[in-house]
Amino acid sequence: MVNLMSANYVCADCDYQFALSEAGDDPRCPKCTRTEAVEPADDSALQSDIWRQWLFVFALLFVAGIAYVVFE
Repeated sequence: MVNLMSANYVCADCDYQFALSEAGDDPRCPKCTRTEAVEPADDSALQSDIWRQWLFVFALLFVAGIAYVVFE
């Protein structure tokens, strides 16, 4: 039977996210060609990456504000 749904995977080594139309036993990352680091993609993990990026932006702004107050 042919599976028409594509499976989403993410490579833990190179952080490349890709979709495979035919999921085999060991999916291979098309970017770094590794098989042992490929994991099924989780949408909640992508959301945590967004929060991590915003946290970095706010921390950078906080440090810039402290530097402005100190060196003014």
